[in-house]
Amino acid sequence: MADSQTRPLAQRAMESAAIVRIYESRFWRRSLAARFMLGLPFEREYQLILESARLDAASDVLDLACGSGIYSRPFARAAGGGRVVGLDLSPAMLAHARRLAAKDRLGNLFFVRGDAQRLPFPAASFDLVNCCGALHLFPEPARALAEVWRVLQPHGRFTAAVARRDAGALGLLAGLLRRFGVVSFSPSELEIKLHEAGFDDVRVHHARALWLVVSARKPMASM
Repeated sequence: MADSQTRPLAQRAMESAAIVRIYESRFWRRSLAARFMLGLPFEREYQLILESARLDAASDVLDLACGSGIYSRPFARAAGGGRVVGLDLSPAMLAHARRLAAKDRLGNLFFVRGDAQRLPFPAASFDLVNCCGALHLFPEPARALAEVWRVLQPHGRFTAAVARRDAGALGLLAGLLRRFGVVSFSPSELEIKLHEAGFDDVRVHHARALWLVVSARKPMASM
């Protein structure tokens, strides 16, 4: 697990109590500012992710860097006969996620503390891996993608929302965020990285402002 001094500032900030409390609120993920900077509201982002995830009632899901469980809980409701595991590095986020899941009485949702670059699961454990808002924070995104590929079942799907690099004023902001450990991607760069990791059927569902929403598939031939 990465040492707290080697992890990017942006990643360490997600462990602060203040961020944990407001993460899902109109002051952060559902704020007008986030909607402007990401080019879509959270509800539309979730709709795109859910459509491309192609969940069924028995799907086993890993919500990677799950934070407060903003995706984990809806996944658990959508896959009521499956298992949903939320993994995050932040104890504060996980504690908050467990409280919210208990409030919603989601018996098929579990939370684990772990490193996205060394996932504590056997190969081919999940039908879907989702990673929204975190791939751009990982010190080694390629290593994280290799781990995602490893734990997916053949023909399993990967969905993600990732920081996008662009020209113009928002592009300047993306450059500034890089100083704090946020590494953004152009759509073509991310597509190349996904193909290099072994994925196919790479699709870009949203590419506006500072945000990309993408999906990909682990080929059946990888059995």
